[in-house]
Amino acid sequence: MQRRSFFKLGLTGIGTVALAHKGWALEYYPMPSNKKWAVVYGTWCGSSRDAAVWISEGMGGIANVFDVRENPDLTGYDYIVIGGSIRSSVTSQELQNFITQNKVLLKEKVRGLFAVCGNMGNPVGPQQTTTFIDNHLAKLCDVSNLPSKVFLGRITKSLMDTQTAAMMASLQDYDNLKRADCMAFGQDVLRSVTPVKKSSPERPKEFKLNQNYPNPFNPSTEIQYSLNNSGKVMLQIFDTKGKKVRTLLDHNQSSGTHFIRWDSRDEFGNDVASGAYFCLLSFNGNIISKKLLKVK
Repeated sequence: MQRRSFFKLGLTGIGTVALAHKGWALEYYPMPSNKKWAVVYGTWCGSSRDAAVWISEGMGGIANVFDVRENPDLTGYDYIVIGGSIRSSVTSQELQNFITQNKVLLKEKVRGLFAVCGNMGNPVGPQQTTTFIDNHLAKLCDVSNLPSKVFLGRITKSLMDTQTAAMMASLQDYDNLKRADCMAFGQDVLRSVTPVKKSSPERPKEFKLNQNYPNPFNPSTEIQYSLNNSGKVMLQIFDTKGKKVRTLLDHNQSSGTHFIRWDSRDEFGNDVASGAYFCLLSFNGNIISKKLLKVK
């Protein structure tokens, strides 16, 4: 196999297919959807390619997947997820150039950002999110407060160019990219587009906040509440010290049963630590709370 060429890949679990195409790109056949999604990635050795395919899997396979070197035309797409592999704290120059050239379109359509980094094999945290997402990808796309995720990647020196392989000669090959993490992120991105929905046409008899499900949870949980009248609703997450973590909802809603999903991120898009949190629902002067438990 030549460097930067990829095997034919069948995703039989969801019926999508990705085929080797043009040496380094993928011909990807997504599942049908009423909205057109695309995942665009920049990669050197394939880590972000796999992350992008698995993100689409998490979305039910509805997102088309493009290597940025294809220079894809995204004008016909409704929503876009974009990201790539990190070297020296930035994504590839091809990805940066593509974002710059398509900034107006991307600003309106981007719904998620991701990065893949080695991080010397150490766990990623808020610092990597700030550096790679907030201070790099989000600024390039001129967006904020979107679902985002930094994944650990891998080193496969046999897929590297000679110069890069020589620079990393002292490192052993490793693979820390997890399919389950990528799929969970895809699910979170998909839910974020329509985070609140009504499911019951009948007016509830009382104002009620149900226990979140699942609980304990990781990485996300669904919160259900009922309104017996129309009015101003505020749904917030607090930690055990009383510090606000995130406001999930703050606007008027009609009576009915509603659902909203919390992806265990704070106002800045950072993953919160495992532990106890409180969900406070305020409605027409009344407040109800429930305890939530995030586990590792």
